[in-house]
Formats: sequence, structure tokens, C-alpha cells
Amino acid sequence: MSDTSTLEPRLSLCLITYNEERNLDECLSSFASLADEIVIIDSGSKDRTPEIAKKYEARFYTAPFEGFGRQKQRALDRASGSWILIVDADERATPSLLEEIRTIIKNEGSLDGYEINRTNFFLGKPILHSGWAPDYLLRLFRNGAGRCSDNLVHEEILVKGKIGRLNATLHHYTYRTMEDYLKKSARYASLSAKEKRKKGAHPSLMKVLLDPPFVFFKMYVMKQGFRDGREGLFLAILYGFYTAIKYIWMYYPDKTDDRNLSVPPLT
Repeated sequence: MSDTSTLEPRLSLCLITYNEERNLDECLSSFASLADEIVIIDSGSKDRTPEIAKKYEARFYTAPFEGFGRQKQRALDRASGSWILIVDADERATPSLLEEIRTIIKNEGSLDGYEINRTNFFLGKPILHSGWAPDYLLRLFRNGAGRCSDNLVHEEILVKGKIGRLNATLHHYTYRTMEDYLKKSARYASLSAKEKRKKGAHPSLMKVLLDPPFVFFKMYVMKQGFRDGREGLFLAILYGFYTAIKYIWMYYPDKTDDRNLSVPPLT
């Protein structure tokens, strides 16, 4: 991690984890020279995630998973840096991104938050269309100026103040394999269905029938997914399938999340 003995503003790198041994080392390694502290909220990993976090002297906490929004907010609440950068374990810093963030922190920035554009990879290939690019997300902000929305899934950072955009990009290695996609999409579909029910939405056969083909058409034709080659085609098909599963799941609400029953309170 960077030298904390200087008087420069400090940066806290925040992320949440659950069985991320495959991703975490590369992620933390790519950000290690930038972060003055690393704050991780874990949902009870059974693999080497805690061991890898210890390697980077991360402040590691365990808490039951109650949605992506609440879990990330727990990390923000424990960050002590003047600036916060929140990332996912499957994301990697580029050299240009590190340099741009260093400049902002050194000069104290003129804004309260900054959006970062992600380059998303699907089955090893960067997706430059399909509605996946550009993909600006608010990730860097002054401590105290931002909070995470309470969404179970598809959460976002909300910042009070002026917001700008960085020029450099963040690499996002999501869905490295088909197994990755199927596991993650099932999880996201379940949480999305819960989120919709929480907001008062009701199951709809019309949405089950009409939304999946529209999602395919939007991604592959309107968003020019055909320009991403066969991966663009597969992605559009899979997202149509995900959309169907999400609406079907609303007919069969989950009673509990068995994965987290044994996870202790935040420590």
C-alpha cells in the first residue's frame, strides 16, 4: 500500500467479498500502490479470501449478506481515508487510472465525486457495444459526501455535490466462463425479484413473455451487439434468458438465504 506517513489526503479502497480467492489477489495487487488502507466486508467466505486479504493488511470484517447495497455501505462506514474508491473483486486498475486518481488526491480535486468508465470483458473478450459500453459508474468520492443505495442488487453510489468523469478506464473481468455467468445470473435474478417485490411489483405473465425478446433485440440490434461478434450474440441471448428467470422468480419468492444463516454479525 502507499506511504501513509505523508500529509497528503489518504485513500480507502473498499470492496465486498464472498469466496473470491480467484479474483482478490489480482484485484488488490493492481490497487495496492494507490490505497492507504483496504476495507473488506466479507459474507463468510469458505476459501482463501481471508488469507489473501491478510496478505495486503486489509481491515477485514465479516457480516451477513443483506443485499449488495447494505454490504457496500458497511465498508464505506469503516473507511477512514479522505477519499474512497469502491471496487469489485473482479475489477483491475489500469496504470493510467492509478495515475489519474493520484493526481486528483494530491491536488485535493475540484469535485466531490468521479465516475469511472469500465471496460467489461465477457468470456475473455472486451465488449464494446451491446449496451455494455460506455459503462460509467460513480466509484471515487470524498469520504462523507457519498453513500451506497439500499438496493439488494444493482446498487449505486449517491454523492452530494459536483460530479465529474475520469479519462482512464477500469477493467472488469466479469463472466470469465459460462459457469460464472450461470451462477451469477441466478443470484442476481433472485435478488432482483426480491427487490421488485419489496417495491410492490407483482408477477406478470406479459413481462415473462414480452420482455426477454425485447432485451435481446435491444442489446443485439439497437445497441449494436452484432458488432461484438459471437460473444455479442451469446450475451444478448443470455440476458434475454436472465430477464425471463427474473420475472418467473417473482412467482416463487425465497423464504431465506441459506448461504448466510451461519454468518456471524459484523466483527
